Amino acid sequence: MSVIEIVRFRLNAGVTSTQATAAWEKSQSFAQSQPGFLRRRIATTSDGEWIDEVEWESLDHAHAASAAFDPEAHPELMDLVAILDQTSMTMTHYTIQGRSS
Repeated sequence: MSVIEIVRFRLNAGVTSTQATAAWEKSQSFAQSQPGFLRRRIATTSDGEWIDEVEWESLDHAHAASAAFDPEAHPELMDLVAILDQTSMTMTHYTIQGRSS
């Protein structure tokens, strides 16, 4: 069964939605190059909370990608790390139990 990873976060003060989306888009190459990557999208609430939703083939793939998340080794992640309020970030994994077509 595949796994959905939800990363909840807020932006650092002064960061715009446009900047956040651009940083996320730049980080796509990292996510897409990770084994087990299936799909990814972001969303935001009206009060400024964001989610980064990634679907992985398995929990092991999700954990491996998290372990590989290193902006020094993958400069395409630098902008994303710079816009995130690290203190607001949480990550949760959910195993998919059903799917509609």
